[in-house]
Amino acid sequence: MRMVIIAESRAAADAIRQGLRFAPGMTVVGYADGRTQCAASVAAAAPDLVLIGDLATEDTVLQRVEQLRGVLPAAKIVLFTADMDESRMAAASQAGMDAAVSTTVGATGLGPLLRHIAAGAVYHAFAPAAAAPPEAAASVECLTAREVEILRFAASGASNGAIARELWVTEQTIKFHLSNIYRKLGVVNRTEASRIAHLAGLMETVPERAATEPILAVA
Repeated sequence: MRMVIIAESRAAADAIRQGLRFAPGMTVVGYADGRTQCAASVAAAAPDLVLIGDLATEDTVLQRVEQLRGVLPAAKIVLFTADMDESRMAAASQAGMDAAVSTTVGATGLGPLLRHIAAGAVYHAFAPAAAAPPEAAASVECLTAREVEILRFAASGASNGAIARELWVTEQTIKFHLSNIYRKLGVVNRTEASRIAHLAGLMETVPERAATEPILAVA
């Protein structure tokens, strides 16, 4: 079984890989930096299973799951996470995740679990995610086209500096727009604004990014 690990660093990926040393028949063919859009390079490795470790934000996790499901319809997408919150699992399942494994699983247990998941022998029906509140779509209608553009970039995981470079403006300008976005949406931070962006359907297509996607690191 071919597997790719997505994590925030090579060290984090190596730590996960150590837990697979007791799992014969599983080959880690590469590692991808989960902080970047990496779906195309992961798909090029043709994995049977993609294991996603905990990333910096929940929006980033959901974004990676959605992107991977779009390019790897047959592969198993599994979260390896310390947070098995029911609502979080429901959202990830809706985004395209096949299963989740808690980081509390011992080193000898991870490999066999992943083999069973890849073989289709494990199924868990996560509770359906809460329906998008009707006010979510309406709330974004108060935003200008520029504010919607910036919100989409922010919700995709781009930093203020990256958005500023993409739009050829200063980082201070981005901060000003985000402040207005938070005020109009009635939220206090980026995470809450990003959630509204997802609920309102703004993330059905991902904003184009100027940065070149990194090549998958060979294991």
